[in-house]
Amino acid sequence: MTWSAKLTAILFIVLTIATSCEDPSNIGLELDPENNQIGVFYIEIPLSASVVLQDSISTTNSGVLVFGNEESDFFGKTESIGYSRLFFNRDIARPTATAVLDSVRFLINMREVLTSDTINPKTINIHLLTEQIQDVNYFNFSSVAYDPNPLFSASFDFTNRQDTIVSTKINNALTQEIFSELKDGRYFQDIFAFRQFLPGLAFRAEEGENVGFSTNVGNNTGFIFYFKNEGDTVSRSYPIATGINFNLARHFSQVINDPSGTPLEVVTEKNRAYKLPEFLGSKATMGLQVKLDLSPLDIFLDTLSNVNFNQVTLEMGPLVDFSLIESPLTLIPYFTNESNRILLRKDDFPMIVQPDGGPQVDPVTSEPAFTYSAAHLFLTNTQNSYSQQLTSHINAVYRKKIKRTDYLLIPGFVNRQTQTITQDFRINLKEYVVRQNTIKLKIFYSRSRSL
Repeated sequence: MTWSAKLTAILFIVLTIATSCEDPSNIGLELDPENNQIGVFYIEIPLSASVVLQDSISTTNSGVLVFGNEESDFFGKTESIGYSRLFFNRDIARPTATAVLDSVRFLINMREVLTSDTINPKTINIHLLTEQIQDVNYFNFSSVAYDPNPLFSASFDFTNRQDTIVSTKINNALTQEIFSELKDGRYFQDIFAFRQFLPGLAFRAEEGENVGFSTNVGNNTGFIFYFKNEGDTVSRSYPIATGINFNLARHFSQVINDPSGTPLEVVTEKNRAYKLPEFLGSKATMGLQVKLDLSPLDIFLDTLSNVNFNQVTLEMGPLVDFSLIESPLTLIPYFTNESNRILLRKDDFPMIVQPDGGPQVDPVTSEPAFTYSAAHLFLTNTQNSYSQQLTSHINAVYRKKIKRTDYLLIPGFVNRQTQTITQDFRINLKEYVVRQNTIKLKIFYSRSRSL
């Protein structure tokens, strides 16, 4: 049997540190005992994890309104509400004093609909704010007052598409009042008078429908008034929306979670790591993240000398009760410690585990490298598990080029081309759950031996 065949066969064998009683220099399963110069070994190191509820997650002006009403065995009951100001367009002529209203439609530019049930329509409730959104920073626990009675409610069928623009026709006392004020113009002279008249809207999902929405803020989320001026033969339109072109109205999203009766009910303090007995998971915008304990790696590395890591893979999963309707989160492994917060470099860039083949150390500062890239954990299609290769990173840790730390897994994506970090943890309600005993490092390493 060839070495590669032996390597493939051995992938199915689990050998942990605790079960090894070999010489520490040869710990692991030797893959090629006939080779008397290079010893190649394989080992799996189980890792444990905890959950951390982050505080102060700003959801202000993320470009997305997050709202939903969900319930699950692990996360409990979660409601999210999206709040937004409105804009009117000064460049479009308002209706004249004798104009006649044809109709009013409300558009919602859906970014994602997260549900395992797309057969039944989903209801969206729009409420009028009774308090203005201020020019301050809002967080996932923030709120402003709104009328508890919906301005209107509408149900939509998302069977075929979840990323689409939906709309509904509305005709009520408020739309009649808005059109009357459009013709009069007194509240449309400046933005401050307009906000006194229309403070904004709150977006909510219907309780019991188990759905999460994320909606794009902008031209295609808001009112369109269709009318005819005297003498017109065709309708004109006037938008009052959550954005005009690239100018987005101030907005934010709130998350209210009730974990009663779930494993998460013990999680009461922010930024404290809680070890759960069987399951753990993460939910975006709620701020619940997974922290991986890498200390078992220290025990293993201390037993080694003169080795090289050929391949190191971090695996987590398979996921529990994962719905294919929910496109998976991508996870960024940030450096963390007992503070349970992201560690920062001296230049305030975050410390992120770098991908294989790339630099792991900043040659100028000797800190962990920051290259607008990351060793993202992706969900594999075949095994429904998160996975990523960390060979270069573990080699750097072993050679003491960088310090071994724990990882804080936060949803997002680091884009080298645009030099941005997409903060997926504040623009949707995606989630995942795994079992504690499914997290491991799979390590192939070699050790030179004398002739």
